[in-house]
Amino acid sequence: MESVVSEPAAPLGALRDDGSVDPAHAAALTDELAVALYEHMVLTRAIDERLIALQREGAVATHASSVGEEAAIVGAAAAMRDDDWIFPSSREHGAALWRGMPLAAYAHHAFGTGLDVAKGRSAPDPAFWKAARVASGSPLVGTQIAHAVGVAWAARVRKVDAAALVFFGEGATSCGDFHTALNFAGVTRAPVIALCRNNGWATSTPASRQTASGSFAIKAVAYGLRGVRVDGSDVVAVLSVVRDARARAAAGQGGTLVEAILVGDDRPDPLARTRTHLQARGLWDAEREARLSTEVKADVDRAIAEAQCAPPPGRDTMFDGVYAELPWHLQEQKSAR
Repeated sequence: MESVVSEPAAPLGALRDDGSVDPAHAAALTDELAVALYEHMVLTRAIDERLIALQREGAVATHASSVGEEAAIVGAAAAMRDDDWIFPSSREHGAALWRGMPLAAYAHHAFGTGLDVAKGRSAPDPAFWKAARVASGSPLVGTQIAHAVGVAWAARVRKVDAAALVFFGEGATSCGDFHTALNFAGVTRAPVIALCRNNGWATSTPASRQTASGSFAIKAVAYGLRGVRVDGSDVVAVLSVVRDARARAAAGQGGTLVEAILVGDDRPDPLARTRTHLQARGLWDAEREARLSTEVKADVDRAIAEAQCAPPPGRDTMFDGVYAELPWHLQEQKSAR
């Protein structure tokens, strides 16, 4: 039986090659926000590259790189409000940093030190920061999608103006959690924005080996959600699309499945595109770039050094944070240590 492949819509873009922006999306980005987005993207890239090297040296157990995906991650996080929840997958440390997670706290988490908020018991990725509503999750693929929909549905039931943004890669669309969660989101009209980073294997096809559909966004139709494709290297377009999705969700119009396109042999560097845009607006120059590079390197070096010098978690921490009241047999084991 021949599969039916729908024709995918062209991904939405806002930034032009000369650094100008489509007027339809220009209002989404103030001067202050434009600079802040770029600075956080640079910081995300810098800590990412250091952790990649440290993982290869065996200093950290694992690290999932987001190099080239900074616009999709930081741009989407910036579109949400402070009361909204973010559910990262394994690559969204940039979203946690944007929401206020201290760089040193992320370094301690990556190394699993005694100062790690997870007490070294969680995988190095994903990053989480409870104080800013960046939820913890499992490194297993796709499990966070159902969690995000549940939180979004709870907000709708309680009539609270809050939404949930959940990140995942295209591989998660092949797992049951993706289908179950988004079907439930459609039925309940939960205010959720599900952002799929399409960084698929095959660059010659619109989706990848994960689906016979022409895109991932078109899957939203079956769930009763809105589906949008966006250029994942265009921070202005991502910001605009996710802001619109968040507004629709707040208005009771349901959730949105956003497909951020990151595939292609000629994929542009999101940092370079954003920098060109800042230069076109007269907000950036070589001197400011050099100063930012120096400051970011110093911040990253300081955070990594602090984590490398920190002691490991104490043995007693294995008993903490599991039960409201520690059972008698674990109390005995703890005392015996």
